[in-house]
Amino acid sequence: MPYLPQPPSSLTGPLGEYLQVLWRAFNKIPNVSAFSGTTPNSTVSGYPGDIAVNIGSASTTSRVWIKGGDARQPSTTGWAAMRVLE
Repeated sequence: MPYLPQPPSSLTGPLGEYLQVLWRAFNKIPNVSAFSGTTPNSTVSGYPGDIAVNIGSASTTSRVWIKGGDARQPSTTGWAAMRVLE
């Protein structure tokens, strides 16, 4: 699902082309959500590639999560913790 609507088709020429490039690039940026708890599963909805950041103190080893699953359907499951190996 795009974050921004597509620029109006009435914008043509260099400005229209430039805005199309910006629109495509901006909409490829993953959504970042904040949550507080042990997991974003069942609480944070997202699309594959989205990121959830744990801002609570429930866990110090799983602060950042990434969403997997089917790109066409948002869901609240399929989040996996990104952990740093020391």
